[in-house]
Amino acid sequence: MSESSRTNPAPHRDQAAGALSHRLRIGTIAFALGIAALGTAWEARAQVPDDKGRGNETLRAGVRDSDRLFIRTTAGSLIRERQLGALMRKQASTPAMRGLGTKLSEQSNRLYRELSDIARREKTEIPLDMVDESHAKLQRLATLRGAEFDRGAREMVMESLAQEIKAFESAADKTDNGFVRNWTAKALGQRRALLDEFRRAGPR
Repeated sequence: MSESSRTNPAPHRDQAAGALSHRLRIGTIAFALGIAALGTAWEARAQVPDDKGRGNETLRAGVRDSDRLFIRTTAGSLIRERQLGALMRKQASTPAMRGLGTKLSEQSNRLYRELSDIARREKTEIPLDMVDESHAKLQRLATLRGAEFDRGAREMVMESLAQEIKAFESAADKTDNGFVRNWTAKALGQRRALLDEFRRAGPR
């Protein structure tokens, strides 16, 4: 083999190494620019306020802690009212009171299902059964009969609905969550109308 054929490959190797180094420099610059752009976008996103001027740090998964508490508390009261309505449907002494019990149970069950959908969307745990205190109250009510049962059930329903309506009104004023706001507005109308029916059902 001639001297020329042994020495010619060296320039090719130098050219390949130079091209590779050039590509690496371009890739490094592009990567750095991408990281910088990502950091700028993240910083801008973190500074975007919600629709009332508060920073996103006050939100968690789109719902405030006060909304989560409202969802959990309301779910518990709806379970109690659903069971109270079912007891009235079974044990009330007049068709009118049994009819109101049915309406209370069915409306409470429907509202509970709708609230459950919101809770799942907002990753919020809700109760699946009554608390012990509510269970004990229903057990005591179940021992009554006739007009005494009707009177006790009606008073319990009216007290529970009045408290619920007050909580709905407060939540409607405070929440920034559209799902909670819309559900609360609809539920308020239904609960106010039902409370009026129970008030009219009293002795004349």
